[in-house]
Amino acid sequence: MLSHAIYSRSNLYLNQHLAQLQGACASIFVHYWGAKPQHMGNSPHAHSFFEICYVVEGEGIYSANGITYPLRAGTLYCSKPESRHYIQSNQGMLLLFFAIEPIASKSSEAFMQDFHQLCAYPHLFIPNAEQTAPALIWQALLMQAAEAEIRYPESIEHLAYTLIMSCFSLFQLYCLSGDTATSTTISPLQGTLKQAKEYIQTHLTSKIALAEVAQSLHLSERQLSRLISEELGQSFPSVVKTERVKRAAYLLGYTDIPLKQIAEDTGFESIHYFTQVFTKEMGTTPSTFRKKGLNTESVDAGIHKYLEQVATRYQKNKQEVKLD
Repeated sequence: MLSHAIYSRSNLYLNQHLAQLQGACASIFVHYWGAKPQHMGNSPHAHSFFEICYVVEGEGIYSANGITYPLRAGTLYCSKPESRHYIQSNQGMLLLFFAIEPIASKSSEAFMQDFHQLCAYPHLFIPNAEQTAPALIWQALLMQAAEAEIRYPESIEHLAYTLIMSCFSLFQLYCLSGDTATSTTISPLQGTLKQAKEYIQTHLTSKIALAEVAQSLHLSERQLSRLISEELGQSFPSVVKTERVKRAAYLLGYTDIPLKQIAEDTGFESIHYFTQVFTKEMGTTPSTFRKKGLNTESVDAGIHKYLEQVATRYQKNKQEVKLD
């Protein structure tokens, strides 16, 4: 078993340098990498991405959509997009995890079909995964990312991409049969909005203009602005702000990255402005949010509550726009 120092150092490096991975068949956006000792559990929540977890030590339970699964050392499982779930542990678990979603516009059609098949499957849960490829690659990745001097960063990128793809492959091998999964059809409208969000998520470190996002989607600024307004009830700047705050919250809760670095990594002009915006949106300062996240209560509940508030806040605007 690796030391806590290795988990901490590797966690810091991965979150600073591996937010987007590109391979032969898929482009992957990584919301966060995490390693949490003594994880006691969290509140029921859901998110829009895949979160893949591996139990290194300890025992607990994982509940997803009303079904409870036992967790013990060697368990590999995945919380699917929009699946309501939580974990509990009496003594605490050492948990490794990462949260990802594919960038559809830069991924192959075959990979996206596999992705939607996994989304459609009832559960993604594998006990006794200690000697599987994902478990072994994950360990190698953390060891390399924790080195004092990173001489070959490309090798870490390759390992991270291989880890993600090996997880997908293993879940398919264990969980899918020819007629259990159904493909998910995404309308062109949903696809355009998703691509817009993908562009924003992968460019958070810099200023993001409506014009550049529209150009990347081959739309006019007016078309994109109207699409966001009608379908989300939000303005373009508000969508960017929500993505910045969400990303910052994950980094605060799951990494040791300094506040100043998080402000820079999420595109805020200064740590003062970051603190001001985050406090207004989340109802607590970044420092306080991080302190709460380090206790037994997971940050997921706070982030989920924020996203629900955003959705409620703009639902009324969406209806008003459509009435007009």
